[in-house]
Amino acid sequence: MSSLSKLLSERDLLNHIISIPVEDRMTEFKRLGRDFKVAKVIESVVAMANTDGGIIILGIDDPEKTKLKGFDRLYGIEENLEKYDEIGRNILKITPPISNLWPSLLLSHSNGKRVAILSISKAKNNFHSIDNHVFIRLEKGNKLLTPYEIVKLSYAKGFQHADKELVNVDFDLLKTDYYEKWRKSRKIEEMDIKNILFNTGLARKDESGKLKPTRAAVLLFALYPHNLMETKCTIRIFQYEGTIEMIRETLNLIGRPKTIDGPIIKQINDTHDYVLTLLRAGMRIPSSGFITTYRIPERAVKEAITNAIIHRDYYIKRDIEISIFEDRVEIESPGLFPYNITAFNIGIVRAEGYRNDLIVKHLREFPDPPNLDRNEGVKAMRKEMDRGKLYPPIFFTYPNLQDAVRVVLFNTIRATEWDKVSFYLTNKEKYITNEKVRKIIKNPDTSKVSRILRKWVEQGLLIKIDTGAKKTIKYRLPIDEEREYLFANYNANKN
Repeated sequence: MSSLSKLLSERDLLNHIISIPVEDRMTEFKRLGRDFKVAKVIESVVAMANTDGGIIILGIDDPEKTKLKGFDRLYGIEENLEKYDEIGRNILKITPPISNLWPSLLLSHSNGKRVAILSISKAKNNFHSIDNHVFIRLEKGNKLLTPYEIVKLSYAKGFQHADKELVNVDFDLLKTDYYEKWRKSRKIEEMDIKNILFNTGLARKDESGKLKPTRAAVLLFALYPHNLMETKCTIRIFQYEGTIEMIRETLNLIGRPKTIDGPIIKQINDTHDYVLTLLRAGMRIPSSGFITTYRIPERAVKEAITNAIIHRDYYIKRDIEISIFEDRVEIESPGLFPYNITAFNIGIVRAEGYRNDLIVKHLREFPDPPNLDRNEGVKAMRKEMDRGKLYPPIFFTYPNLQDAVRVVLFNTIRATEWDKVSFYLTNKEKYITNEKVRKIIKNPDTSKVSRILRKWVEQGLLIKIDTGAKKTIKYRLPIDEEREYLFANYNANKN
């Protein structure tokens, strides 16, 4: 790459960095001034790695803590090179080490000042710590985890695999028709179930030498796994009148909630059938007599249900909940996104592994297994929703939900204004204001555009960035992540 093209790419990246309006969970600015504390930076590195990753920008002041604008906020790492070097030394103390972190990227401004950017990847296999302290990221700032929280989050994030744990369940309870279908599909000769499960990794000996089935074996074959183990593993389905769950003397539930139990393959099929039957019939609203018609593509619903059942955390004692409202279907499953997957990149990048690897391996061996291709399910959901002219599926998770993932499928034809705004945010500028939206959709009414933007924020289609002044409120897409944006563009220019 020529020096000119390098200069241009660095200038573009610096312009983008300066335009970031506020710090958030995945973005932090640090000026290396007199009050600068190295320990706080290292704490943030650990916290970001233990959450969803992020970027720390060294040499630029926090836009919310200074009255300076634009490149006047750029002080450069030259302001305190001794502290900058100290950061590098202390990063080496993080355990386990974070590779390729120092320095991730060093950008030079035309005034000779340099900005250093630390690109922190999401931890995939275990928590990182500093001085035996484990932190996670809050919306702004960090939180020190207690030992109990570390254990719980280890399962929620997929560091610990609940499906591989041994359980006290009699092998005779696993010798069911589902087991026989699996065995015959694999062409395994009939023999003692203990030997078959031991040889296929679905049973192991405990510390005393006693052979026990794994949780995966019980979930795959037992008729009533929910009754055999301490964990919860059923699906609860609720249908509501209106668009919100109302707590009052009489709940706005329509009919009785449905509970679906059984081995995983049965849960998937039964839940598909029950939910799709409800959606095909539509919802009769008792208060008005009208029937709501659902446009949500069946494949999108089936993919969301399958993902929830297969990839949930089976350690957390909570059921999957499916809520059907007039305007949407919500599917909430215990556990956070594992490995490299985040709410920002799901369906865009390929997953580097499965939380329930043992379950996935053996579900493949059933006759007519569900779709188990990594990442293909979410891509299909987006494609089907787009084909039906509906809004894309929205994913809510931490910090909105502490230990769960919720996917929302809206039963709403997307507004033509949304196509224009999302195209602009995807292809032109990362941030947008009310004024810019008015120009894009050719609607001069500030109040009306504010209502449109407020609705999109409530639905999760946009993220609101409140800079403190009403005229400077900005919005961005939830799938756009600063770290991915910066480094994808930088690498593209570099190559």
